[in-house]
Amino acid sequence: MAVSHETSRVAEENVVERVQHLAAAANPAFAAGCFLVPLAFLAASLLLSSTELLFYTHVAAGAVWFGFALIFPALIGPTLGGLDEEATAAVNTALIPKAVFFLVGFSLTTVLSGTVLLTPDLGLGYGFAGTWSGLALGVGWGLFAFGLAVPHRLQLSAYYETLSPNPDASRLESIEKKNLVVGLFEAAVMLGLIVLMTGFRLGI
Repeated sequence: MAVSHETSRVAEENVVERVQHLAAAANPAFAAGCFLVPLAFLAASLLLSSTELLFYTHVAAGAVWFGFALIFPALIGPTLGGLDEEATAAVNTALIPKAVFFLVGFSLTTVLSGTVLLTPDLGLGYGFAGTWSGLALGVGWGLFAFGLAVPHRLQLSAYYETLSPNPDASRLESIEKKNLVVGLFEAAVMLGLIVLMTGFRLGI
């Protein structure tokens, strides 16, 4: 697959340059919107002192995060694996930059809104305090950090491998398999969080 000399060296750039490259590849307006749109609802709930809006912002952002974290490795990855190299490369280069910004924006909104909901001192929370709410927050932020450190890095590894002058099909296949395992792990942890938070909501 032919790629430009500049593109093939993207993986050698520093963090800021990589983010700039990814934003350009995703479309700067789209990349910014992935943060501004969900965070605008969080900001509105705080400005309006609306616990209800905050709760639904948290639920909606979490649903997007949960759904995409599961769909990407379980459906999109295997589908790409069935395409030829050229088609896979075309989809990867178009999809992954957008997916990274999209997921980071919604996952960040989820954990921030959850933190406000479960922190009584902030004034908009449900008033929960103690071991279980602290555990829920810890798991949520841990999952967010895990997402940055593992699945996003795997996706970007596939992206940069695709952009390399000679993409390694076996490495891409290995990344796809790891993505599936990581996605299932994330889904299991998220499901546990949903059960825990539903218990809070129902007063169980």
